[in-house]
Amino acid sequence: MISLVTGGTGFLGTHLIDRLLARGEQVWVLVRKESLDRFLTRAAARWPEHGPQLMTVCGDLCLPGLGLQKDQLAQLKGVQRLYHLAALYDLNMTEEDAEAINIQGTREVLDLCNHLGCELHYVSSIAVSGGRHPGIFREDQFAEGQSLEHPYYRTKYESEAIVRGQQRVPFRIYRPAIVVGDSRTGEIDKADGPYFFFPILHLLRRLPQWLPLIGLSLGRMNLVPVNYVVDAIDALSHQEDLPYDTFHLVSKQNLKVFEVMNLFAQAAGSPRFTLLLPLKASQRVLSVQRWLMQRLPYGQVARDTFLEKTAIPESAFNVLQWQTRFDGSRAEEILEPLGIHCPEPAQYADILWQHWQQQRTKLSRPARRSRWTPRIDGKRILITGASGGIGRALALKLASRGATVLLVARSADKLAALQENIQSAGGRAEIHPCDLTNQQSVDQLIHDLDKLPPVDVLVNNAGRSIRRSLNHSWDRFHDFERTMDINYFGALRITLGLLPRMRQQRQGHVIHVSSIGVPVRSPRFSAYLASKAAFDQFSRVAAGEMLQDNIHFSIIYMPLVRTSMITATDSYKHSPALTPETAADLIISTMKRRPSSVMTGFSRLVSVLHGMAPGLALKLVNLGYRFTRSSGASSA
Repeated sequence: MISLVTGGTGFLGTHLIDRLLARGEQVWVLVRKESLDRFLTRAAARWPEHGPQLMTVCGDLCLPGLGLQKDQLAQLKGVQRLYHLAALYDLNMTEEDAEAINIQGTREVLDLCNHLGCELHYVSSIAVSGGRHPGIFREDQFAEGQSLEHPYYRTKYESEAIVRGQQRVPFRIYRPAIVVGDSRTGEIDKADGPYFFFPILHLLRRLPQWLPLIGLSLGRMNLVPVNYVVDAIDALSHQEDLPYDTFHLVSKQNLKVFEVMNLFAQAAGSPRFTLLLPLKASQRVLSVQRWLMQRLPYGQVARDTFLEKTAIPESAFNVLQWQTRFDGSRAEEILEPLGIHCPEPAQYADILWQHWQQQRTKLSRPARRSRWTPRIDGKRILITGASGGIGRALALKLASRGATVLLVARSADKLAALQENIQSAGGRAEIHPCDLTNQQSVDQLIHDLDKLPPVDVLVNNAGRSIRRSLNHSWDRFHDFERTMDINYFGALRITLGLLPRMRQQRQGHVIHVSSIGVPVRSPRFSAYLASKAAFDQFSRVAAGEMLQDNIHFSIIYMPLVRTSMITATDSYKHSPALTPETAADLIISTMKRRPSSVMTGFSRLVSVLHGMAPGLALKLVNLGYRFTRSSGASSA
């Protein structure tokens, strides 16, 4: 028997390969070229005695025909079963990524099955129910008019619909519940699903175990260990002439969320939820919480901070409100005579917790975006203010990592010198001299860029700072005009110029290098901080409007950086400050994660203080103003 597995580099795929090799089958694994070395290293360690049975073929779900050549297709002749496990599972996925991998990838796999004349064993998900389906969702149900709120739910539903709608390929569909670690060993490869909440339970261990916690009446959480899922897929796929084509791989116990959390709390030795608010009261609490986050000063900051520190995707909280119960009687009817039973969570909660405890520093957390989040290499990244300071350091770092950097500043000579430096080191750089305070100059820049490949990331780094108290500014309205012209209107001109093409390409990222002074409200910087805050607000509004076009906005509240901008202020000579290289690293990290905002601990603390005790914060700011050296004119 010869089988082909997609998603063999993933957690489920690895365990399924275990089962197939143990049967003595020959297994082909479809692997992306960039993952091949990593998979071969893992294969040599995990299956050393099965070398001749295990073979790889390089392909990609995103490419027509999976990117397979004629000679590769010829090698695959004789494949009798294709197990399609590859999919994008990340709850932070974009619509574009989910469409490309989950839907188009399934179409390409179906075409390959048709070409090879083999069976398709497709791993779907209980997410096709939408999670809000009332009552019990059975294995014979599919199109029930359910709400599919998340790209993952929608694309898994549509992928399954594609499999069901075709008539050429014999198929079986498996819908696992939320997959956790091995019930015998606890083995897991990444901390997601219920593991997102393990750090919170770990923190709660500091409280007395007898302390009763108040919980909310949320939804239900159906958990299945990985060993049951792969045992079931392996067994069901090798049964002949089954009367059904769809199987739920679920636990018989459709536990409520607080029951699941209490199982792991008991394993952790932390307090348990013994008091539970009624459903209506819980819904009211959640509504009030959302309202407070939206309306309270810095509520959004608190939300973003919590999500960033816990690495919990915001969409994970929607899963906690699933009400659907799942029936898996069809699968049980076939599996139980074979001795395959799904362990209940109470039987293995301790094992999962102990493994997580031992491995938590090694377990990978899903990125805040999918693995198809734009990487640095191969991207075209435009940097304003690139001739010196942060911009120059950022350009050098990005070019060394394979990006093409588009250098924008007024000084053509400095840009040419930087370009030569980058190119001599083997990097790629383009120079585009431009005065961002001049609309005609920006229009010409956009005209020139429209003839070139699109810009993937815009870093609005150019800026002007003026340190001058209001007591010295009554007759200096032009200070406010100068800072606004470059920090706000300059950034706005180039952003508005690039957004239409980003929208056409359905991807883009705009990074605004703001200042720590905005949330802190640093005295003597009213002109500078007002101009920075103006573009902050533009970015927040634009982010809400452009998300549907896969265009993201990030604001970095940059701490003090030791560049020429601060040399005019004597009091900064001995102040703690980042190097331009460290600031560049912060920007690169923002490119990879695409958070809505980035704050240091100090600025976050002051922001919370401004929100919770505005009177006290105002007095502290005034105290800082009175006890710092006053200078009439410090600018850059």
